Amino acid sequence: MGSSSKKQKVHSSAVRPNKQLKRAVAKRGADPDAITLSSRDSLLNTAVELFAKRGFDGVSTGDIAAAAGFSQAIIHYHFGSKDQLWKDAMTYLMHDLDKRFPLDLQELRDLDPIDQLRVIVRRFIAMSAYRTELSSILVLESIADSERLEWLVRRHFQKRIDVLENIVKAAIATGVAKDLPPFLVTQGILLSSSFIFCLAPLIRLAHGVDMKERKAAGAIPDALLDFFLGGLLRQ
Repeated sequence: MGSSSKKQKVHSSAVRPNKQLKRAVAKRGADPDAITLSSRDSLLNTAVELFAKRGFDGVSTGDIAAAAGFSQAIIHYHFGSKDQLWKDAMTYLMHDLDKRFPLDLQELRDLDPIDQLRVIVRRFIAMSAYRTELSSILVLESIADSERLEWLVRRHFQKRIDVLENIVKAAIATGVAKDLPPFLVTQGILLSSSFIFCLAPLIRLAHGVDMKERKAAGAIPDALLDFFLGGLLRQ
């Protein structure tokens, strides 16, 4: 009885609007007053942002709770541990991206491999531009060569990578693409079309190009596709 009452107290006191999250969503063009998030969603979104900036070891559950506007007890209520919070945050991020940038392979079935590649790359570029946190987290976990990376690849990424690599292989098999190592082409596409947005501050300083400016951002998909396919396709 005492434990249940304590849980209820923590939960009820924690469910309130997250002003920081509303401001972040408003920057993406949404109406912050129309957004109602549970304490769990607020914590997950904040966790994604902080894990991307500081890495798993650089942020505590207390940091995440405080940034979301809650007490640390709410973390244990919803997730139990920092490891579980990280996994749930990654799943939350991937599900959000899947909803915003869905890809039904059935809609590609009548396209040749190169046109399939165009559709998938454009969607991946849009997804990467929308949220750079995913790329940042992948870099940090790859550097650490962590068990978390193994979980993330197995749970969320392998099937996506396989789809892209199989299309590359099909393009090579039909003779329209050069006989390059498929993994190199696949990762070249993924890395170039995602990390360019993570490097937006560097690009702004070094080249004077603002990646957040609409005209510059709108030109990126076509330019990257020309770059990829110019090196991949046989002339």
